[in-house]
Amino acid sequence: MNDQTATDAACEPTVEPKLLPVLSTNLLRVSQDAHASLALLDGNPILSTEARCTMSGVIMCNAVAVNTMQVMITLENLSDPRQPGYLTAFMFRLPRELGQLQVSLVYSSRPGMSAIRAGASGAPFLGQWHGGAGTGGEWQAGGTPTAGIAPGATGEWVFLVSGPRATELTAEEVMSGGRIPDPFAFIVRFRGIGSGHSDKVPVLMPPSQIARMAAVEEEVESRR
Repeated sequence: MNDQTATDAACEPTVEPKLLPVLSTNLLRVSQDAHASLALLDGNPILSTEARCTMSGVIMCNAVAVNTMQVMITLENLSDPRQPGYLTAFMFRLPRELGQLQVSLVYSSRPGMSAIRAGASGAPFLGQWHGGAGTGGEWQAGGTPTAGIAPGATGEWVFLVSGPRATELTAEEVMSGGRIPDPFAFIVRFRGIGSGHSDKVPVLMPPSQIARMAAVEEEVESRR
């Protein structure tokens, strides 16, 4: 796995939501725009730390200014309600080939889940992440798990990504990296799974990125 360096920009949520959350009725309209893209999320049980929890979701990217991309994220907690695991945090990191990018959280449908600072650790996964949201604004700890998303419930967030090449960002790159595929580009944490257990779950990469990663690994092996 390649360690990516996050930007130093802090993610600061605003008090009032400035942009609409992800709505299913907008999916087709937004995805038809030349500067918009959509990706569907699923948890990757193979890379999960405990294989206890899972989720699904949607990422939509839509250019809203010359150097600004709006990233809208919806996550549904699909964990088994018989052993409740609250979805308490998620983080993402962006392709380094796009250069310096600043990430700001401008809307959260979950008041208890606020912005995680840029450069935060996603332990036990290596590296740093550009931004995300979590209970208490943290990946680790963050207060009571019940401030997160219970099994069967959904949360929605809107971020602004700004920088000279921000409008080149796609939803697929948010979930799985750019030229260098990253199976830990988007990670999700669950807490409150009885006896203090937690689960950390990367999202499943799309087939195109899985094939690209296999090609990269094959090229590395051929040079040894």
